[in-house]
Amino acid sequence: MLLRASASGVILDAPRDFTTLSLILEGPTAEAEAARVGRWADRDHLVVPAETLVELAGPVVTEIGWRDGFDTMIGHATRKGWVDENGGVRIHVEQR
Repeated sequence: MLLRASASGVILDAPRDFTTLSLILEGPTAEAEAARVGRWADRDHLVVPAETLVELAGPVVTEIGWRDGFDTMIGHATRKGWVDENGGVRIHVEQR
């Protein structure tokens, strides 16, 4: 999954790709837009509630197997210590 934040807001690209999870900031207001869907853990990481990722995925969540893939990705992130006690997922941020 690839999130993109820009002046237009935050969108989720590639909602079927469960092998990666990152956020790309595009433009000078991108950090503020990203803060609308999560909280900044530090300069390089945004913590986003897992259910917010589901909401951003849109209608693909109804596809067969999507939720299983998502839950597997979140399980992997949990084992790596990237999910907090409130279900927030730590996402690496890239500036463009």
